[in-house]
Order: sequence, then structure tokens, then C-alpha cells
Amino acid sequence: MINLIIITKKERNTFFFHIIFMLLYIMNIAIPSYNRYDTIADKTLKFLLNMNDVKREDITIFVANEEQQNLYKVYNPDYNVVIGEKGIRNIRNFITNYYPKDAYIISIDDDVDCLLSLGDTETNNLFIDAKREMDMTGICMWGTNAIKNEYFMKGQDKITHSLKFCIGVLYGYINKKLIIPDDISIKVDYMNTIMYYDNYGGIIRFNHIYAKTKYYAKGGIGNKKERHHSNNIAVKYITEKYPQYATSKLRKDGVTLELRLNFRHRFKF
Repeated sequence: MINLIIITKKERNTFFFHIIFMLLYIMNIAIPSYNRYDTIADKTLKFLLNMNDVKREDITIFVANEEQQNLYKVYNPDYNVVIGEKGIRNIRNFITNYYPKDAYIISIDDDVDCLLSLGDTETNNLFIDAKREMDMTGICMWGTNAIKNEYFMKGQDKITHSLKFCIGVLYGYINKKLIIPDDISIKVDYMNTIMYYDNYGGIIRFNHIYAKTKYYAKGGIGNKKERHHSNNIAVKYITEKYPQYATSKLRKDGVTLELRLNFRHRFKF
């Protein structure tokens, strides 16, 4: 005996709408990590699992080599751990190539404790709210405020679409397969911001939200002289390629070039 299930047109439309909605909001959460196999569970992973609609299977940890992969799997056996490449530019590009075109990717550092916000700004729904904002505007990258300073936060709109820096601690993007060039080993997040701004007409910034983490933790590339050299190469590359978006200024040390974004830039449509 065959039982036929009859559904109304309204129920059918609701069902298909729900399926489409779920497909649109598939999250791919990427955590580039190095040597924090024993602390990541109490920081970033714990934080993520408290965010709305985030599931364990959405999360992938990207590490530098097989030795690191083995350590992360011992301490975090329930998570997908993928061998990527060492170096911030290399791992950013690896993550972009790892996921399919137009996938929704959220990139987050491995030592984020929580999200802090100004006033009553909601944070647990950030990843979903950000995707909706991208869908409505056609903008393909979002980020949070780079500094924890209530005075400056209060002076900014809750959400802006202008050229504002997307700090790499926490940001999301629709994967358009934009690759950071080899000339950039420092200022990677600036380059990412500018590329997505230039190609998709804006950057969504949640100015009243800030990711709590420990900036400039132990590690990094090379010695001080090498960092100065890499920094200056990156700044010159960006300002020469995108003079409409960025300028440079020599710091007081007389050696280091400082990059400044032209936050007043507006596209003419």
C-alpha cells in the first residue's frame, strides 16, 4: 500500500524557501592557527560554539605542517584539521583556494575570547546579520572595529559601507577568489580590504563590535630589520597600485612607512 502525502502550494513554497535560506547561510569558518593546539579550545572554539547557528562541522582549523596537524588532532579530535601553508599571506590564499567560489567564509584568529560591543549591540547573531547585509548590498566583505575605544566607537555609525579597515582577527567574505600578491607579506589585511572594496563597491564594518584578543602575541616573521623592509615594500606596492585608496607617511623613526586608507573615498555610480 502506498501512502501519498499531499501538501498545499503554500506549504510547498514555504518548504523551498526554507531550503534556499539554509543554503544561503551555510557558514565555512576558517581558523588559521600555529602552536596553539592546547589553548584554542578554551578560546576561539568555545567562543564560536556560543554564536548562533554555528555547528562544530562548520569549523576547519588550518595549520602549517603534519606535525602541527597531529598535535591539533590529539587536543581537538572532534574538529577538521587541514594542512595549509605557513605565513599569513600564504594561509589567507590557501583558505581562499580551499573553499569553492562564492562560499561564505568567516576567518577568525585562534585566540579570540569574545565579542565586545557598544551599548546594547547584539553580537551572537553577527555572522547571520553580516550575511544578510552582504545579500542586501552586494558588498562581499565585512569586518569589526579594529580598536576598543568607546569614544571613537560612539562617533561612528553602527554599520558603514565606506572604505574602513577589515582587521584579520575576525572578518567574513563571499569567496571571489581574490589572491593576495607575492609582493605583500605584511599589510595583508589592508590588501584584502582594498581588493574587496575595489571590486565590490564597499566594505561592511560593524563599528560598534570589537573582537577581544591578544594582539601582537609572541611570534611573527624575521627580525626588526626584516619587518621594516617587508612593511615598506608592501606599503609602496599598495600606494602605487591603489593611489585613490591609500597614502603613506614616514613614521618618527625615519625608517618605517605607515599606510593610511582614504576613508573619504566614495564610488560614483
